[in-house]
Amino acid sequence: MAYTINLTDGSIFAVVADGTVNTSSSMILVGKNYAGYGEFLDENFIHLLENGSNTTAPGAPLTGQLWWDKSTGTMKAYNGTTFKVISGATSSTTAPTSSVAGDLWFDSTNAQLKVYSGASWILVGPAFTAGTGTTGAIVDTITDNTAVSHVVIKLFVNNQIVGIVSKDAAFTPQVAITGYTTVRPGITLATSIAGVNQLFQGTATDSQLLDGLDSTDFLSSISNDTTSGTLGILNNGGLSVGVNSDARISVTGSDVYFRNQTQNGNILIQINNGGVTTTIGTIYGANSTMNFGNALNVGSIAHSAANGVGNIGSSSSYFNQVFAQATTALYADVAERFASDIEYAPGTVVELGGTAEITQVTDDASDRVFGVISTRPAFTMNGGAGTDITHPAVAMTGRVPVNTIGAVRKGDRLVSAGNGLARAASKGEATAFNVIGRALVDKLDSDVGTVEAIVTIK
Repeated sequence: MAYTINLTDGSIFAVVADGTVNTSSSMILVGKNYAGYGEFLDENFIHLLENGSNTTAPGAPLTGQLWWDKSTGTMKAYNGTTFKVISGATSSTTAPTSSVAGDLWFDSTNAQLKVYSGASWILVGPAFTAGTGTTGAIVDTITDNTAVSHVVIKLFVNNQIVGIVSKDAAFTPQVAITGYTTVRPGITLATSIAGVNQLFQGTATDSQLLDGLDSTDFLSSISNDTTSGTLGILNNGGLSVGVNSDARISVTGSDVYFRNQTQNGNILIQINNGGVTTTIGTIYGANSTMNFGNALNVGSIAHSAANGVGNIGSSSSYFNQVFAQATTALYADVAERFASDIEYAPGTVVELGGTAEITQVTDDASDRVFGVISTRPAFTMNGGAGTDITHPAVAMTGRVPVNTIGAVRKGDRLVSAGNGLARAASKGEATAFNVIGRALVDKLDSDVGTVEAIVTIK
């Protein structure tokens, strides 16, 4: 009577007639009363022990079958279509030897996970090591003294919180945080760490206070000083300096003039040091421009044109460093220019790769997601690298419109949907590696659209 051979799931694999053998798999299946069946049985056992060890894959493999690939020294499993590598994972103080691409290593010295590329170990995370302590931006929830929770980003340096990023109104933490009596919207720096005041260092365009004083505490150029009285010279002749009135401030009707009576309409700005006179700047009346050969020190710089009109420097003639205390911007993300393989529209989800530095994400829920093409960056790093066509700005952090497909709810975590789009992550699907950001608004239709989200570069 023939043997019926069943697979693990109960389905029939083969029927082996009496006195015959079956070769539909990489094992020899022996029928009843077949002469010399012992050799086939012994060989089958040996093949199982060595997991089909060979430089070529076993013929007619079954789903779930193991194969030791002698040419690469890796264990592979058949998934029904092809043999996939089963990578190893090792926890040790030093890097494992004889590793293959895809192997994982937990560096127990630095408490970091790394993956082998085939040539070197690449850090997966965290970015900080055991020796440096917790360092970087970490998302957390702070409960305030009214039991309301606030999602924030804590900025750590060696286990110390040096800054907290929040989008909510100012609140007092329920559990005291060193350096943070109050957490305010935006970036709040710790008042002091180890006796050192934490300050913003770099570029700023505006500030709410100057040395703790509001702008109304200063004498304005556009209104009277109602607190201490008006400073004025009550005659149309104004103020003149020099024997020949070389410098004069005068009033004619409602106009104010600053005149040079002897220099053909130009005003020379000079200093005298030890009897040596040096011209440090010239105001040219003919074209209403000012030229200073040395540093210009001013208390403030006012803007007289329309909003969004005028620049400070240019791409061909730019300044070196700007030092200030704080900065604000109308737009809401910090971006950096990266070389792109083709032109991408704002809101496109991208990853590192392609023929240049970045390309649009094509996989669903990709772990390789890198960021989103910014619509209007508040601050652009690497700004001189190219144009929006060749080097689009990728949002590093902050609010940015994201091209999405399907319904999205406020607060949903966004993952890639392929074709440069994002979608709402399903429950349990989001990881630290595939999340693009979190939606700030609802999008209830199933079509392609745009959702404003908080994003952070990977």
